Amino acid sequence: MGEIANQLGITGGLLISQIVNFVAVAFILRAILYQPILNMLDQRKARIDNSLKEAERVSAAAREAEQEKTSILDEARREAQEVRAQATRDAEKIAQEVRSRADQEATDIRMKAQEDAKAQVENALVDVNKQVAELAIQATEKLLGRELENKADQRRFVAEFLKQNGSA
Repeated sequence: MGEIANQLGITGGLLISQIVNFVAVAFILRAILYQPILNMLDQRKARIDNSLKEAERVSAAAREAEQEKTSILDEARREAQEVRAQATRDAEKIAQEVRSRADQEATDIRMKAQEDAKAQVENALVDVNKQVAELAIQATEKLLGRELENKADQRRFVAEFLKQNGSA
C-alpha cells in the first residue's frame, strides 16, 4: 500500500497535514456557517410555527366573529319581528278604539237626533193642539154668532178633550 501511495504522490507528513487542515476547515465551517445556518433555520421554523398558530387563532377568531355576527343578526331579526308584531297589535287596538268611539259617537248622535225629533214632534203637537183649540173656539163663535166670554176656559176644555182622545 505504500507503493500505491507513493505512486499517487501521497506522503505521510503531507497526509497528516491534509487531515489536520480538513478537520480545521470542517470545524471552522461548522462553527461559522453550519451552526448559524442551523440556528437560523430553527428560528425560521419557530417563526413559521408561530405564524401558523397565529393564523389558526385569527381563523378561529374570524369563525367566532362570524358566529357572533350571525347571532346578532338573528337577534336583530327577531326583535324587528317583535316590534313589527307589536306595532300591528297597537295599530289594530287603535283602529278598534277609533271604531268603538265612532260607533259610540254615531249612537250618541242617533239618540240626540231621536230626542230632537221627539221634541220637535211634541212641540208640533202642542202647536197643532193650540191651533185646533183656536179653530174650535173660532168655529164655536161662528156657529153661535157671538164671541165667547171665557176663551181660557174654552182652550182648557179643548186641550182636555184632545188629551183624552190621545192626540196630546
